[in-house]
Amino acid sequence: VKTWGNYAYVTTEADAGLLIVDLTDMTGGTYWHVSSFSHPTNGSSVEFTAAHNLYIDENGICYIFGASSATGGSPSDGAIFLDVAANATAPHYLGEWDTHYIHDGMVRGDTLWGSAVYAGMLLAIDVSNKANPSLLGSVSTPNNFTHNAWVSDDGSTVFTTDEVSGAYIAAVDVSDVSDMTVIDQIQS
Repeated sequence: VKTWGNYAYVTTEADAGLLIVDLTDMTGGTYWHVSSFSHPTNGSSVEFTAAHNLYIDENGICYIFGASSATGGSPSDGAIFLDVAANATAPHYLGEWDTHYIHDGMVRGDTLWGSAVYAGMLLAIDVSNKANPSLLGSVSTPNNFTHNAWVSDDGSTVFTTDEVSGAYIAAVDVSDVSDMTVIDQIQS
């Protein structure tokens, strides 16, 4: 669950699409289920019915992670980008990145920090052009099952964990995204 303005956006892996809840109506009776979007350049239909997580950046762009469709097709487990600032209850599809399954992530500026759990990598993806995102760099995480990522306030370090028993919390130097390096790791 993430919020933008007076709306909460909810994802689930239970094939329910995106639930949008109007938080100004506390009766719980004002909500929308959205799962189909129109591609802005070719008019094709883009659908997602399930997703693992979402993140909304400072510009009202909602990044849906692990987006997939019960009917197959595009996207297939990558990340899709929706503009919720322009229309809170009918988000506009902006694009997608579909090279790896993205389990979780966050965005700061024009960089998406993605957790490619099955590839075991932290990814830095340039999302300045939502219709044509590109990989800036990647690094393997200590236990090769990258679960999440969060960038430091100064933007020089990303902290990540792997979703396996006994895994490390890793600190990754991302000052050069083309040559990211794990600089520290701890276990609890």
